[in-house]
Amino acid sequence: ETMGLTNLICMIPFCRTLTEADKVIETMAEEGLVRGPDFQIYVMCEIPSNVILASEFAKRFDGFSIGSNDLTQLTLGVD
Repeated sequence: ETMGLTNLICMIPFCRTLTEADKVIETMAEEGLVRGPDFQIYVMCEIPSNVILASEFAKRFDGFSIGSNDLTQLTLGVD
């Protein structure tokens, strides 16, 4: 089914590793959700590995959304 929507951004939460990022993008593509001008995929930057590997995550996703509350708690090891 085609809905004709444009300018959509899908946000992926808690993507811990680059392998996990690749699998998420692959699974989405299998379901017809492919990155393009009308469909972007962002990752939520909410765990320390997202910051440490930001340049690598940036190669896979169109952008980041900063999850400062989770990022702070996980960086400091607080619950």
